[in-house]
Amino acid sequence: MENLMKFTIQLAMLSSLLDEKMISEKEFIKIKVDLEIKYKIKRGLRGT
Repeated sequence: MENLMKFTIQLAMLSSLLDEKMISEKEFIKIKVDLEIKYKIKRGLRGT
């Protein structure tokens, strides 16, 4: 459960960077996938 919380917080921060156009959508997707792997987020929980 701790991994899910850490992932959620980092994803929210990442989304903010995307919203502010500080990163591209391509960078967002790459970093999101890396976070999913790091925190062992299963496919059903990540909505893809």
